[in-house]
Amino acid sequence: MKNKKGLAIVLFIFLLLVPVQAFAVDFNITEVQIEAQLNEDGTADVTEQFTYEFEDEFNGITRSLIPKEGTSIEEFTASDSRRELEVEVENGLYKIYRSGNDGDSIQVELNYRIVGAVEKFEDGAEFYWPFFDASNESEYGDMTITVIPPAPAAETEALGYGEAFDTASITEDGTAVFDLGNVPSEENADIRAIFESELFPGVTAQDGTVRDELASDREELENEAAAFARNQQIAQSAGIPAIAILGALLIGLVLFAWLKASRRKRDVQNGPYEFYVPEDSMSIPALLHFTNPTYVAANGMSAAILDLMRKGKIRQISEDHFALADRNTDHPHEAVLIGLLFDTIGDGQEFTLEQVEIYTKNESNHEDYNAATAEWNKEVRAEVLAHDFYEKHSGLRWAVGITSAVFIGLAIVSGIYGLLPWMALSIALGMLALGFAIGYSPITREGHRVRYEWRSMKNAMEQLPTDQWERLTMDEKQRAYAYLLGSDQKTAERKANAFTAAEPANDVSGFGMNPILMTAVFVSASTTTSSSASASGGGIAGTGGGVGGGGGGSGAF
Repeated sequence: MKNKKGLAIVLFIFLLLVPVQAFAVDFNITEVQIEAQLNEDGTADVTEQFTYEFEDEFNGITRSLIPKEGTSIEEFTASDSRRELEVEVENGLYKIYRSGNDGDSIQVELNYRIVGAVEKFEDGAEFYWPFFDASNESEYGDMTITVIPPAPAAETEALGYGEAFDTASITEDGTAVFDLGNVPSEENADIRAIFESELFPGVTAQDGTVRDELASDREELENEAAAFARNQQIAQSAGIPAIAILGALLIGLVLFAWLKASRRKRDVQNGPYEFYVPEDSMSIPALLHFTNPTYVAANGMSAAILDLMRKGKIRQISEDHFALADRNTDHPHEAVLIGLLFDTIGDGQEFTLEQVEIYTKNESNHEDYNAATAEWNKEVRAEVLAHDFYEKHSGLRWAVGITSAVFIGLAIVSGIYGLLPWMALSIALGMLALGFAIGYSPITREGHRVRYEWRSMKNAMEQLPTDQWERLTMDEKQRAYAYLLGSDQKTAERKANAFTAAEPANDVSGFGMNPILMTAVFVSASTTTSSSASASGGGIAGTGGGVGGGGGGSGAF
């Protein structure tokens, strides 16, 4: 039935993210003419003409033919307007070699014989065949299938199933013509034509009848079509207003939430800014995680070590050599980092940057290193969440989440009943609602204040005069520089020498350790221990989804 695309549409909705096999080249099949000449011995000589338009260079086309149970395909050949073409076949897949260039339009003719194509019964002989099935991944444009009896017939009956429903007509000589028009990919379409038994003297008759079965199938399909039309009208009259009303409410809610959040952010940022280092309210790694959308964990580790040195937990021995001064930490992520650097990589009391490089170059250590850094990141995020910088709105999010499920349901119904534009709109609104339900956690006024202060400080440090730097306390300098190192390494590198030179020679400022070198070591460690995997997939041939387990499809390579 032409409008019965429900199964494919439902699968499309739920399998949007599932990878599918892609053709090697881009093409369109603009016209398909199939002619099945039935013979007195029950065989069928089939001629298929495919018109392809290519958008890439190509080597040929493919045609898969899966015969019904008890039948076979023989004498397959292919040709174009100039010559017979080379054909390779494997497991029912025929590769026809006919190369060309981008923009070419070609017409290829396929010829083959179906053995056992006609079955004869007491009241008639039928040709019941699936020229393609749901395994076909190509869309057909302007398809016509013609079934010709061995001689003129007076009692021809024809019925199409699936995409071929309501497409059959009978000519004066008894030929059955199925005008399918455009046929989407992954659809079934079985062709059934019944002729007088005496036209096939070479076929042995079976017990039973087929014309009553065809009449019963026709009545059932017509009833289904009528029910489909009624349900389509109901879906249109009820579903469209529901989509429009719920969609308007959802868009209004999203706009209101966005405007409210934007106004809160603007209120915090009003007024002139003068450089200062914000108060010590949370650890530097947590600040970096919260205030920087491009936060990089490797840079954050260097900043975290500077922060631990500021707190007196780690002591610098030389440029790349560090000792543990105090295991008592303020946050769990600090304990995780100390455990990784001193216990896992170092000797329990000391570690060097060289040891970090040696440890991470050993592939057997990658899993442990990645697990430790993942745990460290998790605990850093936990500290951020503990500050309640995000509003929760759990009730609103649940309500919008339920609304997203309603939109998906409306999309399914719209798709089943052929309301494709409304199906697309429902999917878009459902994804919007789902994204809002998952991600709507607006930043509080306090969160905006913290972000604004630290981001403004970082921007100001790009052009900060040395005399302003000198007026800061040691604690402010260390916190400011650690934040700069974790969020903007280029500026940190540029300012390192100027800031260090401003300190008295005997002042332990914490910058004699070469933080740029340390950051490079951790970035290299992160790159070395990162692994990527690639997966490949391919299609397999199987039984067809058409009548009798038959079917087929088309493609190109």
